[in-house]
Amino acid sequence: MRLGHLATAVFAGWILIAPSIDCARRGLQRETPLSEWEHMDRFTTQQGCESYRATVIEAEKADSKNLYNARYAYSLCVGDDDPRIKGE
Repeated sequence: MRLGHLATAVFAGWILIAPSIDCARRGLQRETPLSEWEHMDRFTTQQGCESYRATVIEAEKADSKNLYNARYAYSLCVGDDDPRIKGE
């Protein structure tokens, strides 16, 4: 294994991404490619990412008209090496 591959394996992590908010239309840009979604936070494990995502959704669910609730409901945890977030 070359050093470059080792560095990738060591520093690989998870990113919580969510669609951008379109302020003009007061809605989410769910149709945009994942490479254009906002990076909300970084995690070392998929479990940590999914746990945080679930916590935020639970905290926001009381206000069903809250745009952030919908945003996190559509959010995804993806590996930081996922080609979909790199536009490949």
